[in-house]
Amino acid sequence: MIIATGSVDINEATKLAQIASYSASDLADKIKNLKTSLDGTITESTSTPFDDGKEHNDGDMWVVMSGNSATSMYFYSGGSWTLKKWDVTSLAVEYLSALSANLGNVQAGNINGVNISGSTINGGSITGSAIDQDFTSSDGTHFQLWADYNGFHYKATGNNSFDMRMDSDGINIQENGGSLFMTKTGGVAASNSVSGNGLTISGHTLSCGDSGALYFENYAGGGNMADIHAAGVYSNGNRLKSALSAKRDISEYSPDEALSAVMNTDVKKWKYKNSDNSTNSQHIGPIIDDVNAIGKKSASIANDMVSTDENGNYFLDESNTISILLAALKKSNQRIDELSYRITQLERKNAQ
Repeated sequence: MIIATGSVDINEATKLAQIASYSASDLADKIKNLKTSLDGTITESTSTPFDDGKEHNDGDMWVVMSGNSATSMYFYSGGSWTLKKWDVTSLAVEYLSALSANLGNVQAGNINGVNISGSTINGGSITGSAIDQDFTSSDGTHFQLWADYNGFHYKATGNNSFDMRMDSDGINIQENGGSLFMTKTGGVAASNSVSGNGLTISGHTLSCGDSGALYFENYAGGGNMADIHAAGVYSNGNRLKSALSAKRDISEYSPDEALSAVMNTDVKKWKYKNSDNSTNSQHIGPIIDDVNAIGKKSASIANDMVSTDENGNYFLDESNTISILLAALKKSNQRIDELSYRITQLERKNAQ
């Protein structure tokens, strides 16, 4: 009810009349959807409790309905309506197969089910077979991926099966139930490989656990040794394979050719561009002029002292160079012996 006191103009009176009309219309719509039962102690409505013009007593119940579903329940107490909250012990149903709701945060005991769709499971533990996938891709390949107390397992059509587990020995990977691929103490098994764009080793030592030799091959079991690129190499000695059983296409090398190669090779002092000015940065040796054209070379070197890699880069073949020097030394000694003999003969002739 609206009571106006004092004087009001026509516009204000019209506005008050409209407000009263809207309130009456809204109340009429609510009353139209209101039902009562059990002498008015239970009220059903599509709206939350409002003044329905009836007297309510403590214990009366108001149920808000949406179609055939009850969305909330209120109880009258102390002159006002209080929303009913359901405790887990008071909610007992046999099946909730039709339950569909946005539950927000849920606290529960045991949840037994088949599929849980989501993104993250935080904390707690997962027991039993948490992963069990068995499917066929569009190209017909059959994949299996599962996990149990023995680790993770993977199998694809036509491929070997792999098992992985983690224990006190580290990460253990097995192929077809065979020997371990990787362990904490044993490292990577000798029959397997580590692939990728590079291998980084934490620390400064690479060792063989069985005190055997370390081999660098172009591919596993190939027998062809791989090139090693490094800066300074420190060792207790270099061993070049020189056994006759390891060589083929053997022929004689002329000492005269060796002496000519040495005489036509320039020896210079130089430093590498990326070196500092320390004493150790000074080098002495032949230079391979890969800059100037033939006829304008700044230094000469025998062809047999030069080698190239698969990219066409030039290198000094130290093994060939040493061998050429040995042959040239033999030729020099031969000439010295010949000259000594001739001098001796001339001295005898002059003495007569």
